Amino acid sequence: MKFKYEGYDRTAKLKGGTLEAESKSHAMDQLREMNLRPTKLRVISGGKSSNAESTSSASSGKAPKKAFEINELFANPKPPVDQFAIFIRQLATMQGAGIPLVQALSILSQQSENKAFGGILATIQQNIEEGMGFAESLKRYPHVFDDIFINLVAAGEVSGSLEAILNRLSIYYEKSAALRRKIVSALTYPAVTLVAVFGVVAVMLVFVVPEFEKMFAQNNAELPVYTQYIINASHFIHDNFLLVGAMLGAAIVALVYAAKSREVKRALDPLLLKLPLFGPILLKAAVARFARTLSTMIQSGVPFLDALVITSKVSGNSVIEDAILRTKDSVTEGNTITAPLEKAKIFPKMVIGMVAVGEQTGALEKMLNKIAEFYEDEVDNTVGSLTSILEPLMIIVVGLVVAGILIPLYLPVFKLGDIVGG
Repeated sequence: MKFKYEGYDRTAKLKGGTLEAESKSHAMDQLREMNLRPTKLRVISGGKSSNAESTSSASSGKAPKKAFEINELFANPKPPVDQFAIFIRQLATMQGAGIPLVQALSILSQQSENKAFGGILATIQQNIEEGMGFAESLKRYPHVFDDIFINLVAAGEVSGSLEAILNRLSIYYEKSAALRRKIVSALTYPAVTLVAVFGVVAVMLVFVVPEFEKMFAQNNAELPVYTQYIINASHFIHDNFLLVGAMLGAAIVALVYAAKSREVKRALDPLLLKLPLFGPILLKAAVARFARTLSTMIQSGVPFLDALVITSKVSGNSVIEDAILRTKDSVTEGNTITAPLEKAKIFPKMVIGMVAVGEQTGALEKMLNKIAEFYEDEVDNTVGSLTSILEPLMIIVVGLVVAGILIPLYLPVFKLGDIVGG
């Protein structure tokens, strides 16, 4: 059979041509002997390549080339950001060691702990063996590979610098994972404390308050208004336990739905940035994400307008997204980048100034990289400060809630003590 191929040599130069081989696997062996990393390989004449390949796969002990069905697996095919960064780092390392892309994907698919993701990698490997480009194969799984990854891989394939692009991507996703961990750590403490407060209140209303009520009934004690409110609340929860549980479940489902709703998100995003304590963290994280993404895209050779569109999609906040899209419109009309960013009144003045300097000096990607590093450190420092503030604040909140239940319960007890003492 005759094959047409394209691939990169050790100097990252794209080469192409034709060769003759008995099967695709034999053709791949020839390309490896030629020190080429193949990106495309397809049959142009001579027989049934699919039958030859399936026979070769069976004889070599490989799994038959069956399309991967995600529905057959329960695992989420999209790994967490930190695991995805590790995958990219491993792929870049293998490319740097001269391992062909097809073989690297085969190794990574077999060692992946996420079976669904491993199956997708195996299918991409098969697509590449059949002559499809790497980026083109990735586009079939938009729910797993985002626009940043697909576009940068495409740029790496065109420029012959896939290894450098993968290294840059691994750094980007590692930074993104670190930034996400900082945000989660800032939100975890108050969230856990809030759950604990609800738990304490529920236990006291269900188990503690009824015991006090029995004591009050035995002594015919006159109950203050606030004490009666607490007892009524205890009765409501005890008599409508299933209803209360259903209401809480419905509230959680509504919150999850609202978080995924674009309309709700656009309404809440401006308010989130103005929240006390948490607003500054969310803003700094959004600025860091914007700068890191745009810098990575520009350095990788992605056209600037395309880079702005992709950056807007991963900004994480509709206010930032709108500002970036207005910037794109401004650049399309031949204007500057900084004017629409300044008009948004959301970016700090330092960011506007550094972007302006980068635009004037032709070093925009370097300035964006410095902005990203600065605000990533700022998020880290702000989270540390916030934690030191929240710890005593949450203790006070828990104390006030508990006191708000116990004090009304003990007021009649004190009165009973005065009566007995008198």
